[in-house]
Amino acid sequence: MGTPRPTGAEGKALLDTIWSYFLKDRHWPTIEDVDQKLYAEGVEFEEAVRHLCPALLRGLGGDADISRIPGGEHTLALTLGGARGRPGAAPALSAFLEIVRTAAASERQATGGFPALELADMYDWMHGVGSQRNEAVLFAAATLALYEPCFLGGRASADELYWELHFDRRIRPFANVRTLDEYWRIRERVVGPAQVEADYRPFTIAVPRERVSVGVEVGLPADSVPAAVPPETLSVTCKLHPLIENVAAERFSSGFYYDAVRSAFQAVEHRVATLVGVNEVGERLMGIAFGKPTPKITVTRSTGGSLESEQNGMQFLFKGAMGALRNPRMHGPDEKDARDEAEEMLVIASFLMRRLDIEDDKRKAATSGP
Repeated sequence: MGTPRPTGAEGKALLDTIWSYFLKDRHWPTIEDVDQKLYAEGVEFEEAVRHLCPALLRGLGGDADISRIPGGEHTLALTLGGARGRPGAAPALSAFLEIVRTAAASERQATGGFPALELADMYDWMHGVGSQRNEAVLFAAATLALYEPCFLGGRASADELYWELHFDRRIRPFANVRTLDEYWRIRERVVGPAQVEADYRPFTIAVPRERVSVGVEVGLPADSVPAAVPPETLSVTCKLHPLIENVAAERFSSGFYYDAVRSAFQAVEHRVATLVGVNEVGERLMGIAFGKPTPKITVTRSTGGSLESEQNGMQFLFKGAMGALRNPRMHGPDEKDARDEAEEMLVIASFLMRRLDIEDDKRKAATSGP
């Protein structure tokens, strides 16, 4: 099918606006930012969205069928396809292809665990021929790469222009790509025809954002307004661990719940591997870290007779999280997670990460001395 394109001038204006914000601020804008800019130019946000599809735009949920536009604080971001053709995007797209080739070359020499590519690995390229080979261009390229199927996610920090991309054997089909068209043809084969078809379907919006009165939305009969939540209903909110928030927040807010959960448990796994200092992954890693007779990591708070029971339970929790939550999302097939269930899984990852803080704090205290 080839790289997707917006079907109208309004869609092009929306993509151009998002990319302009990103180049200027090095982070993606909110819906409110984009809406205000388009409105000043005489373009209706909802109409512009209808000229686009999930293969071009992230932040409206993973499906083409949108029940309603999210709130103005939600982030909008371009996909690799959405960035193509945007003013000033050519250097980042060229750098993206170089990142892919470099990662594929690194994967050949990987000895286990999760290979990763970061800024330092691209210094030779930056010092090559060309005036637009710099850290800012690489940061833009890596930000686009985070959600591409040849990578397993990673992280990017605009403050330091730091980024890190994880990958595995799935990078191999892209090893020799030289053009974006070539990359896209391979990409379509990798994700499969069903996903390609879903990604290319134009967005549809069931309910517009305008409201005629509090609690009643345009297009909904008054008797369809949800009833008040019964007072006995329990609603729990929590602050996710910063290391989970760093890798999952943007993915979750963009509607990529499956990818957010996968990245969260990858982060837990990576931290355990770092603490233990072994080149293992998954359930085997957790067995080494928490298993008897001498656990390498202790994340318990109990004392006395409950200590051994809690230690055993923590081992099973970490191993179970790898087997039931991490592994299916690492090895596919890719499926969708419901938002509510994804939230609950992120809370589990956050809990495990906070328990790892216990081990980290003990080690810091031991090295700091009296």
